[in-house]
Amino acid sequence: MKRLGVWVFIVAGVAIAAWGLVSWIAPSTSCRGVEMGPGDTCGYSSLTNEDGGQVQTYEDRIAVAREQAPFAVAGGLGMVVFGSVLAYQAGTRPVVTDEAASGRTPGGPPRRG
Repeated sequence: MKRLGVWVFIVAGVAIAAWGLVSWIAPSTSCRGVEMGPGDTCGYSSLTNEDGGQVQTYEDRIAVAREQAPFAVAGGLGMVVFGSVLAYQAGTRPVVTDEAASGRTPGGPPRRG
């Protein structure tokens, strides 16, 4: 069951890296739920919906999205590498039985150091 968790972690890393790559290649942006296009602007507002007087253009938002996308790709690939190392280590770890852990040989007396 532990290995299932590692594989889910690896798949999540692949998904995050893929999402970051798509966002990097073809970013999209919206303003209050409305898709923006070239030439559109969006005004900033505070948590209390007060107009701050600042305006951000579509081009500004796309530039920010392109700047942030590499971090998603790197994070996703980092998850894949880390999960792969864990999966490899779990697959190469020897199986320890109760007899081996107690220092006994199967059917024999305890070993002396």
